[in-house]
Amino acid sequence: MQSKMAGSPRILQAFYRLYFGVTIPLLVWASIRWPLGLMYWMARDLVMLPFNLVRPKYLRAIKANYARILGLTPDHPEVRRVAWRMGYEHAYHWIDFFRWSQLSPEALDAHIVAVEGEAHFTAARSSGRGTLLLSAHMGNPEVGAVAMGTHFEPVHVLYWRDRFATAEEFRTKARLRGNVHGIPVDASPFSVVPALRILQAGGVVAAHGDRDFNDQGWPVEFFGATASLPPGPFLLAARSGALIVPTFFLLTPERTFHVIYEPPLDLDGADGVEERARAAMKTWAGILERRIGQYPEQWYCFYPFWGCEAADRQRPAAARPAGGRRAVSQR
Repeated sequence: MQSKMAGSPRILQAFYRLYFGVTIPLLVWASIRWPLGLMYWMARDLVMLPFNLVRPKYLRAIKANYARILGLTPDHPEVRRVAWRMGYEHAYHWIDFFRWSQLSPEALDAHIVAVEGEAHFTAARSSGRGTLLLSAHMGNPEVGAVAMGTHFEPVHVLYWRDRFATAEEFRTKARLRGNVHGIPVDASPFSVVPALRILQAGGVVAAHGDRDFNDQGWPVEFFGATASLPPGPFLLAARSGALIVPTFFLLTPERTFHVIYEPPLDLDGADGVEERARAAMKTWAGILERRIGQYPEQWYCFYPFWGCEAADRQRPAAARPAGGRRAVSQR
């Protein structure tokens, strides 16, 4: 969570460092040794439940987001249910990542029950051009990258460093076990140069397209209001000649995996780089909106995406749900 909500008193920051320093190594060790049901219970009731009770401002932000997504009021029972469920899904996300990054590729294969649109991925890789797998903080893209890295070829992931060093350390180790290599990025335009070179050489880069971490996002219509999305992935594709393949690694009610590849976005054209990037972002926003509408509990966002704090980050405020949207819950 890289927002103004992340600011906390020093004593709380010290507690977080101690807390993550103990819990993350324990969860990594236990994720392949203890029963999975027990691990989920620990993540849900010993991590997320206390977090929501101790830090209620995050839960308020989550409910405000879902009010817009679902077209309901923030105090509606369904909004409350989905908000709590999303927190639990996020906790399960870490358990799944730690678990599947340590188990064999064959074991992970057995839990991928559906691959939708695989021909889109195959066509992109057969084109000889670089492939930018564009995902969101949704489902479990970390496990998806591991599956890709162990079954096909190395995957290079763009990421912002976690403010908790212990979490970053274990995530890096888990990625490397799955042939996934991180490329840390920051506000400097030079931080993405390694990704640009990989794409120009025809390789695979993965990126999230739903978080404006450095307040340099571009405005786009999203669930009936203006939001800010990161332009970096689209500029990378436009400059490198890569194809963007929107990719989702989602969970089924049985805790198995459903992979979705959308048709590739080709950013080649006569227009300038920025014009092509903006057009692709608009298309991506529509795809992401549709998938969040189908799987609202699997989109992890803990800060106000359209609210007053988002406005402070140069996002227009949106006080009421627009359009009466109603997403169908998948669980």
